[in-house]
Amino acid sequence: MTTFYCMRHGQTDWNRQSRIQGRTDTVLSETGREMARVWAQSFSEGAFDMILTSPLARAVETARILNERLDLPLHSEPGLVEQDWGLWTGLTKAELKAQRAKVAAQEKRGFGFTPPGGESRDTVLMRTCDALIAFAPAHPGASVLVVTHHGVLKCLAYALSGLDYLPGDPLPIEPYRLHRIECLDNELAPARMNLEFDALAAAVRDLAALDIPEPDPLNPDKGELERQER
Repeated sequence: MTTFYCMRHGQTDWNRQSRIQGRTDTVLSETGREMARVWAQSFSEGAFDMILTSPLARAVETARILNERLDLPLHSEPGLVEQDWGLWTGLTKAELKAQRAKVAAQEKRGFGFTPPGGESRDTVLMRTCDALIAFAPAHPGASVLVVTHHGVLKCLAYALSGLDYLPGDPLPIEPYRLHRIECLDNELAPARMNLEFDALAAAVRDLAALDIPEPDPLNPDKGELERQER
C-alpha cells in the first residue's frame, strides 16, 4: 500500500485578487511562502519518504520550501496540474458574476462541469487518479506528500466520498488541511480527510485569513468557490 498525503499550494497574488488561476503559472505571494515555511516546521522528520508535486510554479515553490527542511526526493507529475478553466481563466469576482447563467448551467452537470474552452471535472479526476495509481507500484509502503491544487483536491474528495459534485452537495474538504488517501491494488480510498498539520495549524489559519476568497459563480457573497479556490 502507498499512502498519499495531499495538500494545496500556498497563497498567490491571484488568490488575493479573487481571480481564477486555472493553468496560469502564478508564483507564491510572500504570504504563501510564509505558509509553506510554517507547514514545513509542522512536519516531523521521517513523516514522509518523498514529495510529489504539480509542475505549476505555485505548487513547485511550495514543495521546494517544504523540502528545505524535509530534504526528500522530489518528483514532478503533470497529472496533478490544476483544472484548465479555459475562457474563464483570469476572471475576477465581478467578471465571473456576469457569466452567472452559464456557470449555473455547468454546475448542474456535476462532474461534467466544463468551462468554455477548458477541462471537465471528469477529466481532472481521471488524470489525477491515473497519476497517483501509476506512481504507487514503484513506491510500495511509501508515505508520499503531494502538493497540488484545490480544484484537484475537490474532484478527488467528492469522488472518494461518493458524491456527484452537484450544487448542494457538502464540500468534503476544508482549506489548508492534509488529506490522506491510500492506494492498494490499483484503487484509491480516503483514509482520513482534513488532517490538521499540528499545533501550528492555527498559525496557518491566521495567514490564510489574509487570503481574499475567490467568488462563487452562483452566489457572489458565499459558496464553494469562496473557499480559498485553486
